[in-house]
Amino acid sequence: MNKYLLAALLIANGAAAADLTLYADDDYQGRGLGVVIDEKQLGVLNFDDRTSSVVVENGTWILCSGEEYTGECITLEPGRYASLQALGLDNVVTSVRRRDPASVGSFGRIDAAPKAIQDTRPAPQVAGDIVLYAANDYSGASQPADESQADVRTDLSQGKANSTVIAAGTWELCDDTFYRGQCVTLGPGKYPSMEEYGLTRGVASVRRASDAPQRAAKTPGN
Repeated sequence: MNKYLLAALLIANGAAAADLTLYADDDYQGRGLGVVIDEKQLGVLNFDDRTSSVVVENGTWILCSGEEYTGECITLEPGRYASLQALGLDNVVTSVRRRDPASVGSFGRIDAAPKAIQDTRPAPQVAGDIVLYAANDYSGASQPADESQADVRTDLSQGKANSTVIAAGTWELCDDTFYRGQCVTLGPGKYPSMEEYGLTRGVASVRRASDAPQRAAKTPGN
């Protein structure tokens, strides 16, 4: 398979992994924003007062016209909503949150233990645009990050990461340190097994896609 086509498919899979996807236009057109955690101010993502259609993949979500879940709100179950005009919130959604606690991760705004852990102790507080887990299904040691990490192994007691939750941004994940080896690019979503994305050896380094060097296009004869 052409490597550029493979990259496009992986990015598309990342968008599909989002629990909630907001679209700027009716019928799931225009700019899309994948959401996996509560967002009390969509303005920081440059997406306030933009939403016209919605796809809810997992969970029940509350969409509100005001910041911090205030103003007029609607509750949406899993499904596809081609136009929010009939629901009275067309181009006015400013904050979104889950109705029920999230099943994985803990991002400060959401406090929930990974589903693989049954424990009465409080869930550890971790916050980051990306959270790496040593084992599949968001279990084992966890490491949050907001910046590129050339070697994540020192922060994970079991070595490389094998599952991840991306809360914001687009990230490049590689199975070797210093962004070498096999790499994939993923956006916001939940990824219970990196093996499904070609990283059979786990993740050893991560960086924002914007930090990755642009690869020069090859010219004929080179």
